[in-house]
Amino acid sequence: MTKRLHESFTNTRTIKKLLVNALLVPMLMTIPLISLMCYFADNVSYWLFADSKYIGAVYLLAVSTIFLIFERFILLFIRMENKALSFSLYNILIKFMILVVTIVFLLIFKPVFITVVYSTILGQMIGDLILLLTHLRLFKKQAFVLDRGLVKRLARFGLPVVVATFIYSLFVVIDKVFLRYYADFTQLGLYTAAFKIASALLILQISFSNFWVPTAYEWYQKKKPVRYYELVSHIMMLLISILFIFLLLAKGLIIYILSPEYEEAKYIFPFLCFYPLMMTMSETTNLGIVFLRKSYLNIIVSCFALLVSLILNFWLVPLYGSIGAAIATGTAYIAFFIARTVISMRIWEGFSVRKHMLVTVILYVLALYNTFGPDNGFQYAAALIALAAILGLYHKLLLEAWQRINVQSLKKAITNKGIK
Repeated sequence: MTKRLHESFTNTRTIKKLLVNALLVPMLMTIPLISLMCYFADNVSYWLFADSKYIGAVYLLAVSTIFLIFERFILLFIRMENKALSFSLYNILIKFMILVVTIVFLLIFKPVFITVVYSTILGQMIGDLILLLTHLRLFKKQAFVLDRGLVKRLARFGLPVVVATFIYSLFVVIDKVFLRYYADFTQLGLYTAAFKIASALLILQISFSNFWVPTAYEWYQKKKPVRYYELVSHIMMLLISILFIFLLLAKGLIIYILSPEYEEAKYIFPFLCFYPLMMTMSETTNLGIVFLRKSYLNIIVSCFALLVSLILNFWLVPLYGSIGAAIATGTAYIAFFIARTVISMRIWEGFSVRKHMLVTVILYVLALYNTFGPDNGFQYAAALIALAAILGLYHKLLLEAWQRINVQSLKKAITNKGIK
């Protein structure tokens, strides 16, 4: 018992040391960023709000970056400790503070967009301040021990991630840029509405990532067999593809709830669903890059996805507007998933992803038919056929799950009856 407590205490001290050393580089990088934002406040204001008079919002945004860094690292600390409830509650708290401050500001001040901007930033800062105050123990003086070797290793790992993230950010916004240049605000509005529908799957993607990352690291440290990772990957592929198809089946109801004015969004959102779908799946198949700490490979992945996105947006947006942008985005995220998976499996023992690829092809064809096929009962029939095909691919997994449920139910029934 004493040994276990000592190990737990040692691990906690190690994590705290890692946390404060990891904070050092982002904090140092924030100083020139804040300085530049404040010095060029009028230019930043014009770039963000199409008007150079909102420099106060730029100053506030600059200061909020410090709070955002603390938020990011503290939430990571909570997540890596597998405190799912605390992680969720603090995330909800931050969003709740934004909501409260926004409502108060709209009641007191003029209800214009800049009021919402100020209230959002201040609400975020208040939520982050509460988070920081409740975790001050992590930043006590004795907790900080500068480890130059550790900082160098963190920088060596993190800098390629920064570059890859920057490239990925371009990849994320490129569709809106092409729509703004080649189309009009109507097309951009339809695209945004369609993206909101696809965001239903995004909730699952974020929730899964928050749970999966610390679990995967823990399994790797315990040297769990590859079949554990494979099982999780197949379960997620099955679950998220079923949700994808259900969204297609419910598209009429969704558009009715959203607004009949966004009728065309039902032709756009299927391809945008590949964003959360492929991001979720890549979290389960890129483990080789993660475990072996070859973060520089993410640069190759992001560059490949960006290239696919640029080519397809340049080709399709002038022809099909928001539909073309959606196809380009969905296809680029599939390319992102394939690149991440192939590279990861080459450097790690890995597992078979044939079913993943086959399901992706089925969903892609279904999305094409939903976008360009006749809008009648055949679309719903095609969705049901695709669902049956996917369930058929995973029939062994479903059968095994059903058998386990029956065994557990039987054991529970025997226990309740008092039969030994």
